[in-house]
Amino acid sequence: MRSSLFTGCLIILSITASPLLPSVSGQGLDLRKDMAFFKAKVPEFQVWLRQNQLDGIFIADSVAASPKKVTLFLKAAYKGTRVCDSLQCAWERLEKTNFRLNGQFFRERLLHKWAFLAEVHPANAEVIVRCHEPAHFLARINSTNGRIPLDGRSVRSGAVADVKLPQSLQGINVGENTVLLPGKKVEAVCTNARRFLIAHYKPKGTPVLWKAKVDSSYSAVDEFVLEVTHLSYEICPDGYFEYHRIDVKGVQKGDDVELTWEFQGKYGSGILFPPRKNNYKDLSLRYKDNLTEYQRRLFKKLLEYLRR
Repeated sequence: MRSSLFTGCLIILSITASPLLPSVSGQGLDLRKDMAFFKAKVPEFQVWLRQNQLDGIFIADSVAASPKKVTLFLKAAYKGTRVCDSLQCAWERLEKTNFRLNGQFFRERLLHKWAFLAEVHPANAEVIVRCHEPAHFLARINSTNGRIPLDGRSVRSGAVADVKLPQSLQGINVGENTVLLPGKKVEAVCTNARRFLIAHYKPKGTPVLWKAKVDSSYSAVDEFVLEVTHLSYEICPDGYFEYHRIDVKGVQKGDDVELTWEFQGKYGSGILFPPRKNNYKDLSLRYKDNLTEYQRRLFKKLLEYLRR
């Protein structure tokens, strides 16, 4: 039996309305009306934690909603001494290890996963990691102008409990997701990547009735989010409706551009309309191999296009 790692600590992920990037719920909609949907995402988030060997550190506990904010509460799983010191130690190691392996900080992965499950853009999300016993640890994470800084404070004592991290953090991402493109400009790279992905999805759809709906309304010079609905038989072989979401970000590094992306997908059943805030499930929980292969092939073609 795997020993848990933390207790007495809370991690709060909050989603707030953004004037630049409206939530899927729409402007002016009271998010409290979607409480049943948000509650249904809590066990799904816990499955994701378990799948990535993070359930010994975090537990998806509960959600709360206000008119323009929905909050997911994570509590720590560890039962022992030096809880806050150990939480901070685990957090710092997760941040560094995930960045080394995948080119993204762990805070980005956590923020993006909750925003994805709640069907809200990362720009609408905030994560607060906190612990009050016996010391104090606070990490505040949100997306501001496409950046996800880490702000907070901590009190570390001399002794830190041993922290066991997952053997591999590769499972947290789906495949390779960072590349360096020499001799490129970030604006041109992101513009071309966005055009390529739109062109890839536009001819697609379902066998009858539906053509793919492509939403790329959130875009900036160095990043964009692409959402695609009304799909089937792209990733899932069982014919469910599919929802794909791709977050792409570019960073100018001298004469080169570092491009990172995150591909996530959901599947669900429906009669006349694809489900939205209803029966969608995370594709990575049941069809992870299919999701990995689809992303690998898609971004191989994208990178070949961008390198021309």
